[in-house]
Amino acid sequence: MSFRTAYGNLYSENGWRMCNRDECVLVDGPHMDTAPLRSGAPAIILGDFVRRYDAEVAPVVSSVWGWSRNNDVGTSNHLSGTAVDINAPQWPWGLRRMPGDLVARVEALVDWYEGAVFWGRDWSRPDEMHFQVGIPEGDPRLNRIVAKILNPDPVYDPRTDPQVLAGFWQLIPE
Repeated sequence: MSFRTAYGNLYSENGWRMCNRDECVLVDGPHMDTAPLRSGAPAIILGDFVRRYDAEVAPVVSSVWGWSRNNDVGTSNHLSGTAVDINAPQWPWGLRRMPGDLVARVEALVDWYEGAVFWGRDWSRPDEMHFQVGIPEGDPRLNRIVAKILNPDPVYDPRTDPQVLAGFWQLIPE
């Protein structure tokens, strides 16, 4: 694994070290075979985000873009493998074209990640296709979000709740 200087920068805009391709992995997900992501927390967080985007926001219908060797923006988070572009042909850089109902679904999904995912739509030059890790490298909050993804709370089932069962059995005559 190796890190690099890109356009004179050791770190991308979100505080992650610039890396080479060998620092990245491919993760399962719709059209993710073209999106190398920084191994570790970024791959877990952004991989989960893309899969949930596809299921909860809108279908992912084109190649997802991840790590890149070169970029027009010298501090781009793509250079550190900590950003993805989803459905890029639909959402061109610099325009706000996404319908309100879709914006609301994206915002709800982004909120679930508690700051670990940032949406480029919020920049002064909007980038509706762009999502990036929103927490700097080494921040302990990353571990909490990764744990939340890997160990989700089980679905509540009242049939297994001891208090519900105790109350139920009190209703049954002996």
